[in-house]
Amino acid sequence: MASTSIEIMILGALIERPMSAYEMDKVLEERNIRRWIRISSPSVYRNVIRLCEEGYTEGTLVKEGEMPEKTVYTITDKGRERFAVLMEETAALPARVDFGFLPVLANISLVDEKTGRALIDELIETHRATAERVDGLIPSYDRLEARATMELCSATYRLVAEHLEHFKKDLYGTP
Repeated sequence: MASTSIEIMILGALIERPMSAYEMDKVLEERNIRRWIRISSPSVYRNVIRLCEEGYTEGTLVKEGEMPEKTVYTITDKGRERFAVLMEETAALPARVDFGFLPVLANISLVDEKTGRALIDELIETHRATAERVDGLIPSYDRLEARATMELCSATYRLVAEHLEHFKKDLYGTP
C-alpha cells in the first residue's frame, strides 16, 4: 500500500495535467520532492498503475511519431474525491518530528565531553550547511507552494542548529 504522501503527490500531479508515469517521475524529480518525501521511481510507476486499477485514474495508450507507445494517465472524478479526502486527513494529522540524529542526543552523556562537543558541533554544522543549500535552491522555484515548502525546511534546519547550540551550552557549559 502506498503512503498517503505518495498518493497525494501522484493525484496532485494529475490534477495539474495528464501525464505518463515517466513524465510524473520527472516532475517529482524537478520539484525536488524526493528530498522531502520518500518516493522512488519504481514506486511512482507501481502506484500510478495501482491508482488506475482502483479507478482513481484512467490510462490511455498514446503514440507520438516514432516514439514507442506510452500510457498517459488522467485523474477521474473518483480520484479528485480521493485527493480531497487525503488532503483533509493529512492536514488534520498531529504534527510529527522525526530527526535521525535523536539517538545521538539521547546517548550523548555516554561519551566523553570532547567527543560529545564534536558530535554536537558536527550536527550544528550539518544543519546550517543544509539550510544554506536549501536557501540557494529557493529562487529556482516558480511555484509559491514549492518556495514556501523550501523556506519552511530552511527555517527548520536553522532552528535545529540553534537548539543544538543551546543544548550544548546547557549540557557542557561555556567552553
